[in-house]
Amino acid sequence: MSWHPAYRKQVLEPDFRHAAAHLSHHFIDAMTAHLDTVLRLPAYSGPAQQAAGAEVRAALVAQHALPAPEQGDDVPDYYFALQRRLEGEIGEAVGLIRVGLSRNDLDMTVYKMAGRDSLLDTGERLVALRGLIIEKAARHVGTVLIAQTHHQPGQPTTVAHYLGAVEDQLARDSRRVIEAYARMNTCPLGAAALAGSSHPLEREFTAASLGFDAPVANTYDAVASADWEFDIVSVAQSVALGLGRFVNDLLSWAASGWYRLDDSLVQGSSIMPQKRNPVSLEHARTRLSRVLGAAGMVTYSHHNIPFTDLNDFGPDIQGALGVQHRQLVGALTLLAACLEQGDFDERKLAEAALRTDTTATELADVLARDHGLTFPHAHKVVATLVRRFSAEGRLLTSAAPADVEAAGGPPVSAEALAAAVDPSGFVRRRAGYGMPAPEVMTKALARATERLAADRLALRERSEALALATARLRGTGKELVEA
Repeated sequence: MSWHPAYRKQVLEPDFRHAAAHLSHHFIDAMTAHLDTVLRLPAYSGPAQQAAGAEVRAALVAQHALPAPEQGDDVPDYYFALQRRLEGEIGEAVGLIRVGLSRNDLDMTVYKMAGRDSLLDTGERLVALRGLIIEKAARHVGTVLIAQTHHQPGQPTTVAHYLGAVEDQLARDSRRVIEAYARMNTCPLGAAALAGSSHPLEREFTAASLGFDAPVANTYDAVASADWEFDIVSVAQSVALGLGRFVNDLLSWAASGWYRLDDSLVQGSSIMPQKRNPVSLEHARTRLSRVLGAAGMVTYSHHNIPFTDLNDFGPDIQGALGVQHRQLVGALTLLAACLEQGDFDERKLAEAALRTDTTATELADVLARDHGLTFPHAHKVVATLVRRFSAEGRLLTSAAPADVEAAGGPPVSAEALAAAVDPSGFVRRRAGYGMPAPEVMTKALARATERLAADRLALRERSEALALATARLRGTGKELVEA
């Protein structure tokens, strides 16, 4: 039949282009695995069927090296285009592929295979970025950074402490990737339309052939559920939301000169000669926002629809999932470059730390701990001192013992006062678990490095298992059929 031009242009052609560009190898692999399973059935064990099956299999595997088939006016999708080309090559024997197979279970399997690839790619890029962050943090365990709360200078910490927190968050995202992969790595093939098939297909064999851990346990679930897509979307959203905040800080620091990007990552102005615009970070931020936009497309396509096989969460959202992953990859790539080819300006950070009153908390702690004041009283004394210095244009680091007494405080030695308002001293005294003191952060970064190695290994094992299954599947198939 010939499809209406509106349907062909708006639905069939875009879906076909996406499948040809991004899903072709998955379709071929899934069809090959299903064919291998069919050839294990007693009904197809005779010499003639096995010979025909071997011919079909060889032609099918050969498709990996060929351009995508053309979409004729009467062909609805990529699967039927492949079928037509194979029929033209070897005739009716291609019908073996269709034994117990529906586009419902085939499509969901292909989509899951693509989803696995994107998850593993995300995971590998995350561990690479975490490695860069840990390396950067290790170089700055003693570099004081004035952290903000509510858009105002808060307290001194270190660059390493800040970056360690970013890495901690990304480590949780890495675990989300690993956990999501484990949940989704079940195979829909063998579910057919939804109720399975009367052919005694070994679904466990099919799943193993494609690198899945097991078949989806319920054949209706195999074609009707799409919560695994939300796992992928949610991981990407979490990464984008967390890194968006990091990128926002980097942009702020780049504007103030605290963080300097290499010339290859900035652009000048056509009229303002002095400009070094941190455009790489701007573009990273934009791509992270697009990740969230694509997630919305996926979410709304799932909303308020029947619980059965539908286009809404099938072909209609594969493009959005692809867009989301490509935008995330773009952001991660740009951010990695900005970390590799950029660094914190220690001199400017030190100068900025001395210009703030962010050690006020430590001065209040000293008055309470060493001079017998209640903390509320000490807090009031220091607040009075800070307000007065602000009005006079003085820095807190210039405070003298007489200034403390004038604010209602007790006598304090000049040495104790200088130590209390020193930003580096503030950091060194925060030496408890999880705090920014250099020796504490050095140990924390060592633990982070061990955690990173474990996550990298977990992802590598998944990738290698998948690569092994794919290599075996694209071989002769004889060892699989006889297994």
